[in-house]
Amino acid sequence: MPDIVARLRQIPADTVTALSFFSRLPVRTPAGPFDLRRSSAAWPLAGLALAAGPALLFWLCGIGSIPTLLAALIALAALAVLTGGLHEDGLADVADGFGGSAAPDKKLAIMRDSRIGTYGVLALLFAIAMKVTALAAIGLRPGHGALALLGVAVLSRAMALWHWNATMPARSDGLAWAAGRPDWLALMIGASTGLVAAGVLFLVFGPPAAIGVLLALVAISLFSGLCVRQIGGHSGDTIGAAQQIAETLILIGLASGWDPIVWAPILG
Repeated sequence: MPDIVARLRQIPADTVTALSFFSRLPVRTPAGPFDLRRSSAAWPLAGLALAAGPALLFWLCGIGSIPTLLAALIALAALAVLTGGLHEDGLADVADGFGGSAAPDKKLAIMRDSRIGTYGVLALLFAIAMKVTALAAIGLRPGHGALALLGVAVLSRAMALWHWNATMPARSDGLAWAAGRPDWLALMIGASTGLVAAGVLFLVFGPPAAIGVLLALVAISLFSGLCVRQIGGHSGDTIGAAQQIAETLILIGLASGWDPIVWAPILG
């Protein structure tokens, strides 16, 4: 119990540490060595902080009568600017690596290459198109679109943490290898934060939220198995790709049949 209390007290500092690593925000990191493994407990909260501005922007666009498709594109572009496209880069690298060679070592070499190939371009194109379209559908009610952005930012990072924990490092060097895997406290705290976000989304969206979460859970489980078969485990790129996969599928789930008039009788 004292360990849990101490880690919970460390969450604000860990959130700042996570923001310093996963964003372009000019945050001042706490004193001491960088610990990706420990600070991973705060990944979902860092996602919430990053999504706050884009969610507000989406809501303002909505009440300002800007078309929802354009508002969704603006909000997601703002989020990508804040993160520096770090997770999108991971998705593109994984698509290029997994599609570009049959040999695991060659796949890893392609994933480290800063250049983007056809598979990476297509992965980004389809992922962004699906996210923009889904958010635009949800955002017919601007407040719901803003809430979806916040909830998905939290949940997708909790699922990326799950992917990291479920697989072994694919490389024998690099940051992911040096960090190892998150300890049980980091996983528990991150998962608990994700569960709270999932509960809020279900209260507001009803069954479509459950559809989105289920889609993402199945996809991340399958993706983790694919990573093991393709390269032997996880890397920084696969963790970023897991976040993008979860984000896309949760938004699709929220948009699937989302209509307050339809679900109101079921939800009482």
